[in-house]
Amino acid sequence: MEVIPAIDLRGGKCVRLVQGDYDRETVYSDDAVATAERWVRDGAARIHVVDLDGARNGIRANAPIVRDIADAIRVPIQVGGGIRDVAAARELLEQGVDRVVFGTAALEAPEEVKNAVEEFGAGRVIVSVDARDSKVSTRGWLESSEITAIELMKRMSDRGVQRFMYTDIARDGTLDHPDLEALADILESTEHPLIAAGGIATVEDLLALAALGVEAAVIGQAIYGGDIDLAEAIGRVSETY
Repeated sequence: MEVIPAIDLRGGKCVRLVQGDYDRETVYSDDAVATAERWVRDGAARIHVVDLDGARNGIRANAPIVRDIADAIRVPIQVGGGIRDVAAARELLEQGVDRVVFGTAALEAPEEVKNAVEEFGAGRVIVSVDARDSKVSTRGWLESSEITAIELMKRMSDRGVQRFMYTDIARDGTLDHPDLEALADILESTEHPLIAAGGIATVEDLLALAALGVEAAVIGQAIYGGDIDLAEAIGRVSETY
């Protein structure tokens, strides 16, 4: 299982939110490139980058910083936030991004996601399924829907998507530990690889996720706050699984 550190960008800074609440923000660094380089030195084989401004309003305000990160490090990065169409995905991939992550578009513009899979290949497209009480939220988690996470994954799978990321919004940034039961249900519902995020607080959480069968775990608050040492976590997971 991959352990993937997250870099969340807002206003050009590296931040963390609690449960996606833009009013509960902690700024951890003014230099996102240096942060990415730090995680690579600690052994990260992939970086997860989110443009929070883009996720909220569809305008990729942090695009120059994303490009700088892609230029600066020599491990793959996957990027989400504000990618609403094929053109935005193409621009990122041409800049050296390895995978693009669609969120809101999966619900609001599913044909754009389908077209991206057809143009770039399923290996370069992720659909992020962000849920609160099992129901999908969009537009930076500010808008709720009535569609369940499992139903959205089924719809996207029918359109060719072969990799998903599931975030438990209620646990994101809280260190309340992942909801393993919910993740087990999701894994049972799909044959495709799943990346898990939300609530990870300890190395034991990572080991439990690996045992469950997720492909990767994205961690943020735990490494920024010092609850998890990234290098140690990567070592423990690789030794065990």
